[in-house]
Amino acid sequence: MATALVLVAAGCGSQQSDGRFLGTGEVDVATHKDLPGMSLFENYTYSGFDNALFLDLEAWLENEEGVQVTRNADVSSAARIAKLQSGDADLVIASFSITPDRMREIDFVGPYLTTSQGFLVRTESGIRSHADLTGKRVCTWDGTTSRVALSELKNVVSVGATDAAACVQKLRDGHTDAVSTDQTLLYGFAQHHARTDDLLVVPDLTVGAPQHYGIGLAKGHPEDCRRLAEWLKNYVGGREWQGNFREALPLLVEEQPDWISRHKPEDDLIDAHSCVDRPKT
Repeated sequence: MATALVLVAAGCGSQQSDGRFLGTGEVDVATHKDLPGMSLFENYTYSGFDNALFLDLEAWLENEEGVQVTRNADVSSAARIAKLQSGDADLVIASFSITPDRMREIDFVGPYLTTSQGFLVRTESGIRSHADLTGKRVCTWDGTTSRVALSELKNVVSVGATDAAACVQKLRDGHTDAVSTDQTLLYGFAQHHARTDDLLVVPDLTVGAPQHYGIGLAKGHPEDCRRLAEWLKNYVGGREWQGNFREALPLLVEEQPDWISRHKPEDDLIDAHSCVDRPKT
């Protein structure tokens, strides 16, 4: 009898799961693999802040929700929404900014990180202000919000590329004067190329609105979405978030002493952006 009571109590104290999440027993997570500091696959190893989030989420889904997790690596920025809508991915963790237009197509849980759009330049370029960008060639890539924000600056020459690495290579080769995207991504590239190139994220030179990174998922799973949002609030509010950020982006931490207040979202921001039903207009 005592043994039975212990087992019943143990069962009541843990979450009961039917081994399905988002309608499946095997959750497929799409990630980037070409963004240093965020999600990079190099020498057969993943690294970066998004990767750390993936690993912590994987542990929660497998241990608490009872589902298997697989990584669907190398999703392009332009294909993130399509991956979710087609069912090729169940979740996307890929430096995915939450926007009203995207919220009409898919759901988000987040943000798990807030950043601003900045500029990566060669140190000797002399670019330190908006005025210095006049007539300069600035690279952005397909499928991001960066190109829209850059259009606010009327006197720059916008240069396109297929992905982040291609933009940075254009900068390294001298074919562009700057790369413009989220500062977290820029600091990742600056620290990745520190040994071979003198690249600089220009301090406090930004454009556009703050960017809020969220976990993307297809619409139609409100209960699982809300449960994921509660897990994310615990993750962001715990030690894991700060430790993962410090390890993934040491150059940013060094150059921005207020990095926690700049980049760590509060619970009310997560509540305001997670699982929001925005009908198409």
